[in-house]
Amino acid sequence: CQGADIIKNDGIYSKYFTSFKGNGRYNLKVRVQGKDKTVRLGRRQSQALYVPGYIENGEIKMNAARPEVSDDEIQAKLGSFNRVASGGSFVVENVPSGGTTDVFPPCKIIDLEAQYEEDKIHLSWTAPGNDFDVGQADRYIMKMSESLLDLRNTFENATSVNTSSLVPNPAGTKESFQFKSENVTRENGTIIYFAIRAIDNASLTSEMSNIAQAALFLPPKESSPDSAPNDDVINKGISVLTIVLIVAGSIIAVSIAVSITVCI
Repeated sequence: CQGADIIKNDGIYSKYFTSFKGNGRYNLKVRVQGKDKTVRLGRRQSQALYVPGYIENGEIKMNAARPEVSDDEIQAKLGSFNRVASGGSFVVENVPSGGTTDVFPPCKIIDLEAQYEEDKIHLSWTAPGNDFDVGQADRYIMKMSESLLDLRNTFENATSVNTSSLVPNPAGTKESFQFKSENVTRENGTIIYFAIRAIDNASLTSEMSNIAQAALFLPPKESSPDSAPNDDVINKGISVLTIVLIVAGSIIAVSIAVSITVCI
């Protein structure tokens, strides 16, 4: 979800702090602990167009092959370490005396994915929290439409997907949900668009998620060997049989005529 840390595995880790207990000064410290593990480094891919070769004076000249990156180059052993950094201090004022009021909705889901699996549609995303990316949301609202613009502009009016059996997991957990695609046009190439919102226990609603799409591709039907022949096959068979009978009758007639002539 789109919390404080928007991009995964980029080496920058951020977090919202919403647990204010009352007025006063707060000190912030960040502690990072690493164990003896191997991590995979994210490397920025070059956006330049690779040209394998070119023509010069009518001859083909090949460029050097694109260098391949091995796993050894993008992996690093962390070892064991423990680091503490100070985030300074800040003052919180005007906190309500009766306790804090929930003013933080769940964060926006930005990694919704959808795909057809046989006769069902499978959806997956990262769970948001109760307050941004902290805690656990209360429920989801999921919508679907065959029109991208209708879903984006009028989310509430789109067709609802029954998510009553779906209980949100804690923030950061991978969610998975599938349902049978009823009331959907089942034609080859049909595209269905999906979007989702999360609601917390104070009825605060997140922004609409990214729009995911699922395309239906129906495999071609195979002809059955036991199926009845069509009219063309029947007509073709009749035509061949007619020719065979005419040829056989002609041979018999010639044989009779020869026999009579010999006898006379």
